[in-house]
Formats: sequence, C-alpha cells, structure tokens
Amino acid sequence: MLSSGFRLTRFTVLHSPAVRSTDRTCKQGNACPVNLRPETASMGIGKGHKAGGIRDDAPDLEFSYLRYGKHNLHRIGIWEQRKPVKPSATYWLIFIHGGAWRDPRNKPTDFSPSIRQLMGAGSLPETVRGFISLDYRLSPYQEQFPQCLDRTPSAELRTAQHPDHIHDVRSAMDFLSQRLDLNDKYVLIGHSAGAMLAFQLLMGNAQWQLQSRVALPKPAAIIGLSGIYDLVNLNRRYNGNYAGFISNAFGEDEDVWTKASPAQYRDSFMQPLLPRDTPLWLAISPSDGLLDLAETAAMADKLEADGFHPTVVNDLEGEHDFVWQEGSQVATLVHRVLAKLSAK
Repeated sequence: MLSSGFRLTRFTVLHSPAVRSTDRTCKQGNACPVNLRPETASMGIGKGHKAGGIRDDAPDLEFSYLRYGKHNLHRIGIWEQRKPVKPSATYWLIFIHGGAWRDPRNKPTDFSPSIRQLMGAGSLPETVRGFISLDYRLSPYQEQFPQCLDRTPSAELRTAQHPDHIHDVRSAMDFLSQRLDLNDKYVLIGHSAGAMLAFQLLMGNAQWQLQSRVALPKPAAIIGLSGIYDLVNLNRRYNGNYAGFISNAFGEDEDVWTKASPAQYRDSFMQPLLPRDTPLWLAISPSDGLLDLAETAAMADKLEADGFHPTVVNDLEGEHDFVWQEGSQVATLVHRVLAKLSAK
C-alpha cells in the first residue's frame, strides 16, 4: 500500500480522514476542521516499551521521548535496554523517518518494526547500544490533514519550509551529542525524505546549513533507504508530477531544490567527518512505486565521484513504505553494515 506523503497524481489517495466543516474559516479562507488536534492524543509521549510501538515481544527495551525544542515535533524517541549493556555495545542506531516532509502519519515510531525484527529471537547484535528516532517539524499537508492557521497552537502548526527540516534534525543531533558519546558510535539510517536529511547533515558547506557551536559527531555508517537525493531531476523524470510536494517543502525555485539535493552537492562529502572507508549503503526496491532506481544511482554516482565506494542494494522487496513498515529488510541491512564495521 502506498501511503507516503508524496505520490504520482494517478495514484488514489488512501486513508484520507473524514473532515467535517463548520462556518468557521481559516485565514486562507479554508473551512476550519472541527477536530484540530487529532495527532496530539496519539503522540505516545511517555515511557514504557508499549509506548514505543514495540509491545511485549521486546520487553527488554524501555522507551521514552526527549524534547529538544518547543514544538510538539521537536522530539526524539529513544529505546534503551533495560539490562546492563555489554562492553561491546558500541553503536546507537539513529533513524530519520520520511513522509515527503509533510505527512503527520510518519513518526519516530516508524522505526519500531525494524527494532522488533532486530530484537526478535535474541538476534540483536552485541554491538548495538540502543535505538534513537528523530522527529522534525513538517510542511503543510492541507489536502489531507488541513489545519486552521489562526486557531492551531503554534506548537502544533505544520508550516515548516526548507531549511527548517534539516535545521531541526541538526538541532536534535546537537541535543544528543551533548548527552551521549556518539562520535563514530552511531549508524545513521534514513527512509525517503529521511535519507535526504541524513546526507544533508554532512553537507557542511551548504549556505542553508545551521551554524552550530556543537560539532556534529562523526557517523560510523549511513544507510539510505528508498531515498530522495536529487529533487530537480526526480521531478523531471516523473514529468513534473512531484512539483507539488517538493515546492510545498522547498518553495518553487528549482535553484533552491538543486542546492538542497545531496546528489547535486557542489562540494565533496569527503571530509574528516566522513572518511573514505565509511560504510555508505543505498538501498531501494525495484517495486518501490514512488521512486525509481535512477534516484539511488544518482546518489551513488555522487559518492563515487567524491572518492567513496558506496554499497548499492537495489533488490529490496515491496513498495515504498513496506520497507520500514515490515522491518526485516532494514534489520538485515543493519546486520550487514555492523559486520562491515566489525571487520574494519
């Protein structure tokens, strides 16, 4: 089922909530939905493994949310092992969800199916310290999830525009790096828009990059799942059908799209934070349905041009969101990457 926040215009919109209208109007003249705060009740703020979407099949994990800002989406999901961790437990697995920068159905708990697979049958690698999932402010999605801008609390508004999304992710990483020893001790995993955000973190010379006093910790590896990497050329290959969701998050200027795209980064990704031997994995399903293999190939070409040897996995199974919804393929990729790190 294709339920991502972006789609070709020929696809049928699925799971659209029934929204009733009243005589109240928004500033933009749109009918103001009766229930303005549906997501708040389902955020799962709090502790306990059930709150993290893992439930009783992984009782050895304790889940909680951490706040790194004032907005409701300035939150970090963290799953920690209840038992004392082994000395060999080195790596945090840090996930960034997708959703075309706008879909409120995508949340930190999108990582839960993969965690369940990793925890199942005692298969969690000994080198895993715990799991983290980053959230960030979203752009509008008025077609399916309308908000009345003059009646919605500022902490709940979905009005983010580039570079707000990547600034939030960087702020979340700054928050974590001041509390955890992350340098060379985390594997960064991003799905779809989250994969683009993962690589944007390493675009240190980009003009839109957040200037921070906190040094970005060095990732041990990066895994891009069904990633978006080249906005302009992606939209061109799909005959302009993706201009809507892209301009919704990045504006209408294609020059901005290009400068935001990791595959079009004018500088090199080769840097002290990302040495040549860093495992960089790019994975996609030929049955993705929303992205083509050329999108992943463009990012692989960029990394190769910068002197890396990325691993491309283009035989995942299932449609775009199935990869994270089912979780076992993500778990397999994590196992393979951790094996590479152990062999270094």
